[in-house]
Amino acid sequence: MSWGIENPNKRKDILDLMDIGVRKTMANPNYVNEVQKSTNGCWMDQIYGLMRCDICDLSHQCPVREEEEWQAWLKENNMVVEKKKTD
Repeated sequence: MSWGIENPNKRKDILDLMDIGVRKTMANPNYVNEVQKSTNGCWMDQIYGLMRCDICDLSHQCPVREEEEWQAWLKENNMVVEKKKTD
């Protein structure tokens, strides 16, 4: 996140994110160990309760981003994925 220090808007966003984290851990010191896993796979959504792809330092491994890119590729290449029925 060092790149965010140069940009005043991103710096403010990162400081806000850090503030959310501090408030959550002050309210419950075991928060990080007890937090429920995010249903969409986003670690920021899991820990902070919000998705901020623009400041995420793990975006290249993000399952949400990968799924969006996959769906965009399917649409661009006019592909349709059909799921098998399990009857």
